[in-house]
Amino acid sequence: MDRILLDTSKFQRLSKDPTEDLGKKVSRLVIRANNQQDVVKFPKVKGDYGPGYCYRTVKTHKAGNPLRPIISQMTSPTYRIAKVLNDLLVPYIPGAYSLKSAVEFIDLLQEKGPEDDIASLDVESFFTNVPVEETIDIILDRVYRSEKNPLPISEDVLRDMRKASTKERPFLSNQGELFRQIDGVAMGSH
Repeated sequence: MDRILLDTSKFQRLSKDPTEDLGKKVSRLVIRANNQQDVVKFPKVKGDYGPGYCYRTVKTHKAGNPLRPIISQMTSPTYRIAKVLNDLLVPYIPGAYSLKSAVEFIDLLQEKGPEDDIASLDVESFFTNVPVEETIDIILDRVYRSEKNPLPISEDVLRDMRKASTKERPFLSNQGELFRQIDGVAMGSH
């Protein structure tokens, strides 16, 4: 796990806890988003919150049983807005080339004949290799420049909310050290 967290292209070790400042930033973003429209009300940041925490599971199906880092953000000030954003953005995801479950994949295999090609890809460390900035740009392009109706909040507020809920959230390692993930996304988050 230490080897994973010491990858400075993905994680940044922090010397002080930025959670309080992040909470204030998210509060300002929520106020801006809620003032721009009446359709979706983002929840206020309230109550006790703190950094997320990292834990790991073993990939028992992989040779050498590597670890899968999971970062829980349930205690983070971004957790509730990330859930709302997830629900808002799901309609913009193209569904033509993706499956929702292994059951859907099995059904597809049973229905397609041998003349059709079906591929399943296994990408090493998939979540931690998602390019966040590019992904946010793709999301914004689909939301604001596609045939679907754009969201009623401004593009700059949505961008800042996505960055806050992906790149700015601190978390504690299993040894109590503070980090934030600066690229890639974490399993266990929205």
